[in-house]
Amino acid sequence: MKSNNEHEILRVARQLVAEAKYDQALNLLATNGLASDPRLLTCGLSALAGLSRWDEMVRLAMPAIVSRNTGDLSSNEVGFVHAQLGNAFLRLGDLQSCETHLRAAIHVLRWEADSPIEALGPTRILATMYSNVGLWSSARHELVRAIGEADRVGAARESLGLRINLAVLKLKSSDWPDAHRVLSEAIDMCQLEPFPKQDILCRLLQGRLLLGTSSPHSAKAKLEEVLPKIRSTMLTREEAICLEYLGDCHLALHDPDSALRNYQDAMALAEATAPGGDLIPELCHRLAEAQVHLGEANLAILLCERGLRVAREISDRYEECATHRVLAMAHRAAGNPTKAYRVAAEGIELGRSYEIPYELARVLAWSGETRLQSKQKDDQMIGRLQLWEARAVFERIGLLNEVRQLDRILGFEEEETSPAAEKNHEVLAGIADLDRGALRFGIITCSPEMSEAVATIQSIAPSRIPVLITGPSGVGKELLAKALHQMSDRRRMPFVPVNCGAIATSLIESELFGHERGAFTGAVIAREGLFASAEKGTIFLDEIGELPASSQATLLRILETGELRRLGSDEMRSIDVRVVAATNADLEDMVERGRFRRDLYYRLEGVIVRVPALREREDDIRALFRFFFAEASSVYKKRLKVTEGVEPLLCAYSWPGNVRELRNEVSRAVAMAEDGAVLGRDAFLSKLKAKSASALRSARERGDASAEERTKIVEALRAHKGNKADAARSLGGMKRTTLLYKIDRLSIRPEEYLAEER
Repeated sequence: MKSNNEHEILRVARQLVAEAKYDQALNLLATNGLASDPRLLTCGLSALAGLSRWDEMVRLAMPAIVSRNTGDLSSNEVGFVHAQLGNAFLRLGDLQSCETHLRAAIHVLRWEADSPIEALGPTRILATMYSNVGLWSSARHELVRAIGEADRVGAARESLGLRINLAVLKLKSSDWPDAHRVLSEAIDMCQLEPFPKQDILCRLLQGRLLLGTSSPHSAKAKLEEVLPKIRSTMLTREEAICLEYLGDCHLALHDPDSALRNYQDAMALAEATAPGGDLIPELCHRLAEAQVHLGEANLAILLCERGLRVAREISDRYEECATHRVLAMAHRAAGNPTKAYRVAAEGIELGRSYEIPYELARVLAWSGETRLQSKQKDDQMIGRLQLWEARAVFERIGLLNEVRQLDRILGFEEEETSPAAEKNHEVLAGIADLDRGALRFGIITCSPEMSEAVATIQSIAPSRIPVLITGPSGVGKELLAKALHQMSDRRRMPFVPVNCGAIATSLIESELFGHERGAFTGAVIAREGLFASAEKGTIFLDEIGELPASSQATLLRILETGELRRLGSDEMRSIDVRVVAATNADLEDMVERGRFRRDLYYRLEGVIVRVPALREREDDIRALFRFFFAEASSVYKKRLKVTEGVEPLLCAYSWPGNVRELRNEVSRAVAMAEDGAVLGRDAFLSKLKAKSASALRSARERGDASAEERTKIVEALRAHKGNKADAARSLGGMKRTTLLYKIDRLSIRPEEYLAEER
């Protein structure tokens, strides 16, 4: 039985720890036999952890774990000591020992001591370890599950600690809005009960969040406000973190001297407590970045190499990725651009592999801007590609200042957005998975397939490779072609769209390639032609499958030689035009049937971008409907609403005319409505008898089945060169008369399966 004196010592020591007065607690405990009395050990370990004295924790705790067989410690105390050891080994970079002790702590507390709430502490530390090695989803799962458990039983301190860790995780994975939400919850909890250390951590994270969202002045003010409080409570680790963040603020404000002083002070504190711990890589690459700005490239390289070594020892992938960017900067400043590009490429790969969006975007942006300054065309092309990827990442995580900076580097002028357009975009604000990068080019989509198409366009925009965009009529192929043009270095030159199917066959060569005066009857003046008008820019050849054979030969010559000859002229002229083609036909099939030149097809298919039909993208139907409805309401100056049943009805329809049909349908419904009306299902799709989503879905499924049957019949007819009896037998022994009936019902034309002689 403990004496009253021992109880009082423990009570006072625990109170001092709760008030973050760690030194006083240690002095009290040491005076009363901390090293020899295991009963005082748990409180002592908490005080040492508060002071970041990790080596001392290990020296004190390991003998206690070994002596457990003597019965000196209860199961609760054993679990607590294992958890503190896990925390110490995490900070010292020994992840294997860290995980061993944390799992031991969770097991002992949950099963032997029957204290599942006490097991939340080591769970939180385990999540920190997961995040350090880039296992974001595992870390998130552990924290969210533990927060739920802590909230259910009212474990306020643990719930608060878990939320702080989750906020850190959200910050590292660049989920700024959710980080703000979780941090706000934690701050509210600090207002309810006095948690001094946790309150300080929340304020530090507030500063970091402000800095990450491009508010360095506000972040600096917040951090300078909390620094004296940290020093008064002698929180060494937290002081180092605060100085580190202040250095970041000075660096963002272009004051590398002040940044360097803050980083050096922070490093001195980190060295004194944990020279192999997790603060070392962070501070090494920050010190290095300040040194690069101050012209000390070689010193920066040495700092980065030390930081990388420690980051790899403790498996901190986030800091490893961040250090690669600064190391690349240092090598370039030292006059070694080749090595700088290689190091940056390694950092980019780390950022992609471990899903570290913020640091990935930063290294991409640095590498892209640096390559853009090269005299080598290949470097410039890679640079533009990297800048586009960085832009997409920054836009996805909501850092619009960085997006605007990259727009300026890429050569985009700020465009004034009309109030009407802004209002139309507002209706898209609450749509999940909306591709904000695609929206920049007027492409409204939530579809992974469409986002992939935009990403492909983005990746090839800086090159000269021809592009073939395929997809049904009305899906927005021209929008993709325009986006490609805007992303390329030809964006200030003409974009010339041509519908090959809308030009008379007798005029198409003259329209495309130009003619001399008198080249044919009616040619009273010379004409440049659309290719010449697209010089240095992009020509978009829509419905390329409609191009006549003679024009196909001319187009092939232009693609192969870059030379153009107008009708009626013997003079060849060089022309620099990027060709983007589009079709809703199966060009491969047309090639097999002799209706399209094989050699031209191979030239056009440099990169094929496929756009799915609208009926395959129900989320896009909703997004497009809301946008078109807002747009049409603005045009017709009407205040309208729709009932809940409208969107499910539109999503069930097959939309054979795709986006074009949807836009026209919405425009028609709005035009016919009275101002102030509430539009129901009857206002849309008036040509259809069925007015229920289930009926439309059934009709769509029947249509899909008919399309599949049609494809099989056409393929059988082609395989047997139009012989219907042979084709019928190959279709499971179908009768010839049945096949003839289906050919008629499905409107299968002879030209679809009979090859032309060339």
